[in-house]
Amino acid sequence: MKNKGWQLVKRPTGIAGLDEMTHGGLPRGQTTLVVGEMSAGKTVLGLQVLASAIAEGGSGIFISFEESPDQIRRNADSFDWGQALNESKDWSIVDARMPLDAEHSGDFGIEGLLAAIQSKASSFRDPWVVIDGVDQLLQRQSDRIRAIDQIRQLNECCERHDWTMLLSGKVGIDRVAPKFLEGIEFMLPTVLNLYATTIDGRLHRYIRVGKYRGSSHREGDMPMLITDKGIQIPAEIDTSSTSSGIVDERVGTGIPRLDELLDGGIYRGSSVLISGRPGTAKSTLAASFAEAAAKRDERALYISFDELQAPFVRNLASIDIHLQQHIDDDKFRFYARTSSTCVIARHLLEIEALIDEFEPHILVIDPVSALAKAGSPEAARNGVEQLLTYARMKGITSLVTSLTSDDDIEQESTTGMVSTIADTWIVLGYHMRGGERNRSLSIVKSRGSGHSNQQRELLLSDDGVNLEDIYEFGSDVLMGTAREQKDSEERREKAREELERAERRHELERRIDEARNQAERLSRELELEDRLVRVLEEESNRHARSIRRRRQPEARGEKTGDDK
Repeated sequence: MKNKGWQLVKRPTGIAGLDEMTHGGLPRGQTTLVVGEMSAGKTVLGLQVLASAIAEGGSGIFISFEESPDQIRRNADSFDWGQALNESKDWSIVDARMPLDAEHSGDFGIEGLLAAIQSKASSFRDPWVVIDGVDQLLQRQSDRIRAIDQIRQLNECCERHDWTMLLSGKVGIDRVAPKFLEGIEFMLPTVLNLYATTIDGRLHRYIRVGKYRGSSHREGDMPMLITDKGIQIPAEIDTSSTSSGIVDERVGTGIPRLDELLDGGIYRGSSVLISGRPGTAKSTLAASFAEAAAKRDERALYISFDELQAPFVRNLASIDIHLQQHIDDDKFRFYARTSSTCVIARHLLEIEALIDEFEPHILVIDPVSALAKAGSPEAARNGVEQLLTYARMKGITSLVTSLTSDDDIEQESTTGMVSTIADTWIVLGYHMRGGERNRSLSIVKSRGSGHSNQQRELLLSDDGVNLEDIYEFGSDVLMGTAREQKDSEERREKAREELERAERRHELERRIDEARNQAERLSRELELEDRLVRVLEEESNRHARSIRRRRQPEARGEKTGDDK
């Protein structure tokens, strides 16, 4: 049997993403070091942990070495959970700031701080203890080794009293240990590293579990957001827990000819990428896909980084894609977003929240390549992969559009290499000939499904979206007017050939009629000849009988001379 005195027991923080990263929470009865630079979110993390604990019936103590109690409460009040926290009597703020006029002389001990914590903790049940900005205190300790020893005293006190403590401090140059406390990270069992960096003028926050003795944890940096809900960390998606399963059902794209090329449509729950240059009708095909879902009485969620709803709906009506009725019936929801207004992690969390709230059957993100404006290409690719995986886990069929790379001659390379993630990849392009620009469509891949490898011309008209076969003229491809001219020539040639065949048939039929008439005439002549032959034969027979009668007297009853 395990010794319960030394067995690791975890205590949930109430921050879902953090509890997922640490595989259950932070160690109970021990000190966790939280280090970060300015604006990294150290204070908010401590306050949110207290708010979550109090909401679950717990309690807490917040000891501040930098901000006043009023400022701490104002900080908390800016979040959704702040009012409940400020109104609760299950926590206490200790103002541990040094007076401005205080004079510092010699070393000091931490026993007074421990006594203050113990006094407050005695009135609470199972409290969390948050010490915010401890580096402000220990920077006054001239002996660094003694300062580290005092942190050790804190940790041992936590173990004796079963307090769960968060100890925060600003990082030094190495971003590992608080200033004036280099080496403390080796002593404490758990370290959380928070840091912030500016990319393209936007502040990006990240969190990492620097170490966690006795426990597995998620490795690497994770995006961290501070919103009205407080700290939010995207949770890792466990694909092994998906219950959507594999289905053979296919869903239509809204374009019958395209469904034929895809062997009946795309698999439900799969992902589709439509890539192409601006103006190749990516949004049009995406809207057709969403409208088809709404017509099937399914819900479609359309996230647009390019369009506003009113002009989007108006423009599509000109090509027989009508969305307004589906919007009114709440079968189609359109959300316009601006990619540059926030970081990728916030986009992901908010889109996932929209998915959870609306529960769509179809998800469209147009264009997903816009996420690259909110962060690095690698971060954008990881974000797209997370969204598609999240949708797949929920059985949602997703379609994303993407701009092709500017330096891609073949127009078959997407921003952030999104094409490697999608199950089906459709490429739209332009063909220039004779002063005309015509759109084309081809299917690069469609996993688990037969599909055409032929290029088609994409047509937009008052009657909707359609596909036409192209005309191959040697090594060239004819589209638009050139195709129509060639089709016209082929139709004329076909008509001429049909006319010639009709004339030849008519001539043959005429000759057959003549032959039939001649055969009838000859048949009649033959019949007359037969009748004449019969008449002559009868006449000959009568003549022969007459001669026989003359030659045979007895036949006439005459007597000879002997009879006299």
